[in-house]
Amino acid sequence: MPALLRRSRFALPLFILVPLHLAGCTAGVAPTTTPTQISATIPAAADTVLVPTDFWSTRGGNSYELYSMGGAVPTRLTYCLGCQATGVAPSLERNRIALRRANSDSNGDGKFDDFDASTLLLVDLARQIEGPFLPEGWNTSSVDWSSDGTTLVHTSSPDGSPDDIYAMDNNGANNRRLTGTPTVRERGARLNAAITRVVYERIDGVAAGKSEIWVFLSNTNQQRLTDSGVSGGAQLPGTYYLVGSDAGPDYSPDAANVVFRRLTSTSVAGGTWDILVVPAAGGAPSVLASGPQFRSNPDWSNEGIVFTEQNLTSGGMDVVVINPATGARRVLQSLPSGYRAGSPRWIAGIAG
Repeated sequence: MPALLRRSRFALPLFILVPLHLAGCTAGVAPTTTPTQISATIPAAADTVLVPTDFWSTRGGNSYELYSMGGAVPTRLTYCLGCQATGVAPSLERNRIALRRANSDSNGDGKFDDFDASTLLLVDLARQIEGPFLPEGWNTSSVDWSSDGTTLVHTSSPDGSPDDIYAMDNNGANNRRLTGTPTVRERGARLNAAITRVVYERIDGVAAGKSEIWVFLSNTNQQRLTDSGVSGGAQLPGTYYLVGSDAGPDYSPDAANVVFRRLTSTSVAGGTWDILVVPAAGGAPSVLASGPQFRSNPDWSNEGIVFTEQNLTSGGMDVVVINPATGARRVLQSLPSGYRAGSPRWIAGIAG
């Protein structure tokens, strides 16, 4: 066992994998047997990424459903009238996912954004069933599945207070808080492959602020990794971010580097974001993608770094993969004018 895991009682432990059919409960909430929303299908064999998008609609600008992409035709995986898929994390099995979903416009502003509560669900796409990981009332802003499939790390709030970092077993049991920071907002947590540390976004204060990338080593040891140097920037509507925020971090497969995005302006819907890479041990970041357009949180695997990017020519959105060693770009999928997409994740078997 790594020294870090022996050192702190709040450090991330390793657990024995519990098969889905043996899971007795999900954080005290009985899993559903008849789903309220069902998935349509499983990812096509050639698909490589999971993407929340409004591509299902006859026109863009509607709520997001979950798709798999990378093959010839995008595959729609979820159907949920009046709600929105806000994020996804793949398990080791290709057909199981942890899905974040906003079930309603909870703050009544007529749109889905960061201020609407997201439920965290275990969804079995093949069996078309789902169940909650957390009790009703919890709001989850991010989730990640460990490389061995045993543990999920999530950033959540049980009561409307700022998000903290939590870890739980893959069946929802033993949910435990890793950080207890009532005046600090922690979001976007991602594990390294060794399951010994977490990289995350940190915003000081309970309101909107400038997010920085930090590393969680233990409950008494967190270290800042990035600071854009920008202060006093405008708030991006519908989010907690001010211009100059760093967000959406993820480790490289060898954990030597961290990719993230940086908010440069609020001039377009969703903001304009650059994609950067910084050494995991600290240092100056390098820019992988820049320009006045929206880019989502990135995800890094052996296949490259994937993110969605506004296409300034077509007016739509592209799912882009960059080779971090060469800078070479390829487009996995192009969505037509007006359509939008959230943050993609590599499907199980490709991630890592």
